[in-house]
Parts: sequence; structure tokens; C-alpha cells
Amino acid sequence: MKILVIQLARLGDIYMSWPLLRALKRIHPTADLHFLTRGKFGSATEGLRVVDRHIQLPTPHILEPLIRDAADVDMAVDRLGDFTQDLKSESYDWIINLTFSPASSYLVHAISTSQTKVTGYTRHADGYLNIPDEVSAYFYAQVGVHQPNRVHLTDIFISMIGYEYKEEDWISPQVEGKDFGVPASFVLVHIGASEAKKSLPPFKWARVLKNFFDHNLETPVVMIGSANERALGEAIEAGVSRGRVINLIGQTELRDIFYLLKKARLLVGCDSAPMHMAGLTNTPCLNVSFDSVNFWETGPKATQSFIYKASFPEDVISEELGGYIHQVLCGQSPETLIQRSGGLTSYQTPEEDPQELFIWNLVQALYLSGDFPMAEDLQFCQAIEKIYEVNKLAQDNIMAIPDKGLEVMAPLLNRADEVMAAVARVIPTVAPIVRWYQTEKVRIPPGTPESVAQRSLEIHEKLQRILSVYMLEDSIKAHESSKE
Repeated sequence: MKILVIQLARLGDIYMSWPLLRALKRIHPTADLHFLTRGKFGSATEGLRVVDRHIQLPTPHILEPLIRDAADVDMAVDRLGDFTQDLKSESYDWIINLTFSPASSYLVHAISTSQTKVTGYTRHADGYLNIPDEVSAYFYAQVGVHQPNRVHLTDIFISMIGYEYKEEDWISPQVEGKDFGVPASFVLVHIGASEAKKSLPPFKWARVLKNFFDHNLETPVVMIGSANERALGEAIEAGVSRGRVINLIGQTELRDIFYLLKKARLLVGCDSAPMHMAGLTNTPCLNVSFDSVNFWETGPKATQSFIYKASFPEDVISEELGGYIHQVLCGQSPETLIQRSGGLTSYQTPEEDPQELFIWNLVQALYLSGDFPMAEDLQFCQAIEKIYEVNKLAQDNIMAIPDKGLEVMAPLLNRADEVMAAVARVIPTVAPIVRWYQTEKVRIPPGTPESVAQRSLEIHEKLQRILSVYMLEDSIKAHESSKE
């Protein structure tokens, strides 16, 4: 068997893909396992021994003709075609796309054969998005920042292929790293993040560390970051008046970070690759997270880890965070922090917003055979009734297509979808249901007008059954009688 796993996202996503790759090789030990990443992030595969071939997407080579003084589109297309043809000639038995992007879906379609099993986004023959598996459909509908998903991406990945992790899938890689003369005990602080808006400014980091040293002068801090963050590191170091700060910003390779993580007592940082690398070394983490990140999906997976949540970087209270670092080092579990836990959701929150909990329970009912949560909000019930009414009209319109024609009924069906989407924007608690419906509509494969209409009608009928859970029997009868 020849398997290709595609991960075209950033460093952190590549490290979150490691356990899946290890599980694949464990379950299919004789498989020829290939891994495709973007060239600029290829170093994130160092130490990943289970991959038989690491393929790097040659983005600069493909795009180079487009940035010339006289752009050569044909040459760029030819270079892309050569790359995809080489991959297609591998005749993969199974392609697993972990990227969840439109661009990756085109690539998967281009390199698949008629015999290839595809998991993750791809394209139909007519070019429209193809979401072949249920977990990818869940991702499309419910995953992302400001979406209700609470399942970690690593767990979504393994669910896509229907397997389960074992402890050996999370072992630390065997890579050689520099010692840098660091002490035997220290706190590792990564000052950067995948995006600037997801990290703290240097003056804030300086205050956090200063407040940590107010509690603990014995444990030094080792700072790491990229080469372009050296000036930020110097500003942080200058702002800390006491305690010992070892500044390694711009001096470390990824292999060195693994080495430092194994020695560190705690990693402190925002959403970044080291936070996901720590899941492989099982280094406890204190993750500083903001509203621009869905911590449920990308938080630390190492045991004894915590999340400090703030809406924005400026909302971080330096004295508070510095104290939390000391408490976690002392083995305490601050009640106000989000704590790493087991089970379907990876974290336990100190307080639960009733609306967010209702929405999550609704998602579990839609996808995981959970019980539908009890609705006590009048606006939610009114929204459900409105969607039910629109859905019934849509069903009638679909059944009228043979008599009145698609040209007449299509605008009415589009209007029904617009109304449902508008209701979901106004009443967010019904959004998971509408997003489920919208995704199922996207998943309808190309076919004859009759087959597409039949599949659409089946989706509307299933939506009607879901909505009926929250409809009073008298309301359902009233809708039925008005139809007659």
C-alpha cells in the first residue's frame, strides 16, 4: 500500500500531524508512507522516522515565472503540472488531506487516480468541492475560530481515518540539539506566535517575567524565538530588572527546541509550534491564548498543562500571569486557569457560558449521537420554528420542479437558504443546525437534475426531523394543516 498524507499548513500543524503519521505506520507497517509539506516548513519533519519519503511543495519554483518583469503564466502552469504529474504517477492507494483548504483540494484531485481512496477535501470531476468523509464534513461545518468545535485537531485527524492513538504515537523524537549551557532547571519562554496578534508585546512579556521573579528568583528563564524577533528579546531582557534571563532568541534550530523542551520544567508561550512540539516531549505548558485562537482545537496536549485565556493581548494582567507561572511550577492547579484533561474535549474550563455549552451539546447531538439539549430560550424556539417553516416551503418547491421547471423554482430555493442563513446570524444558537444543512448541500455530488433534486429533498427531510425535536406537536400539526 502506498499512502500520501498532505499537510500544507504551518509548522504547528505539521507537528500536530506527527501522531497520525506514526499511527498509520504502526497499523500499516509495510506501507510506503509519503508526507507532503510546504518547502519552507520542511524542517518540521526532522526526527519523524516513520515517513518513507518527505515531499516538499516547490512553491518558489512554481511561482517564480509570475514575479518576473514579464510574467509567464504558461511556464508557472507547466511547472505546477510537472509537479502534480510526478505525484500522480506514484499511483497512491490512499491520500489523506489534513490541510482543509480549497487549494489543497485541487491538488488532491489532480494527483488522484480512479483507484485512489481519498480522505479530506478534494474536487469532483466538474471542479466543485468534494467532501467525501463525515469528519471532513464536520470540519467544514463546525471547526475554526468563533466556531463551536471543542475537539482538538490531533483528535480530528485520527478520527478522519477511523483509528485510535496509542502512547507510542506521542513519543519524543530522537534528535541531537545544542546544549547552550542552560542550567538543569529552567522555564522555557517562547515569545512569538504564528501571527503577531496572537502574542504579547515585549513590554508585556517583560512585566510578566518581572512578576514571576517576584515570586521565584531561583528558577531562570530561557527565552526562544525566531531570528527576526531578536530585537524584541533584547527589549524584554532590558525590561526585567531582576532574576536571570538567558536569551537564545534567533540562536535555535527546531531540533534544539526539542532538546530544550526535554530539559525544561515548563513551557510558557502563545499559539505556536513549540506548544505543539511540547506535546511530543510531554513538557507541561502554560499557554497564553486569545479570542483569535480556538484553544479547544490547538491548545497544548501535554499533561499538566494550562491555558490562560484573555480576549486580546492588552487584556493580559502581568501580575496575574507571572504568579500563575510560579504556581504551576510549584505543582499547583490554579482554579481560574483552563486545565488539560482527558476525554472528547481536551480541556476543563473553570466557568461555563450556558449559551456556549448549549451550542456544543447541540453539535454533539448532530454529529455524535448525543442527546439534544433542552431549549429554554424563547428566541431559539422561534428561530427553529421559522427555519422549519422555510424548510417545508423548500421541500414543496423541490417537489414542484417537474411541473414548474428548475428555472422557476431555483430562485425560491436559493431564497430559502438565504433566510436560514440570516436566522442563524441573528440567533447564533441555531447556527450549528444551519451549518450542518449548508454543508450537506455542498456535499451533493454532480448528477442529473433528478438525482440532485432527490438528494436535496433527503437533506431537507433530515433537517425537518432535526428541527422537529424542538417543535411543539401543535405547531407541527398547524404547519401540516396549512399545507393542506
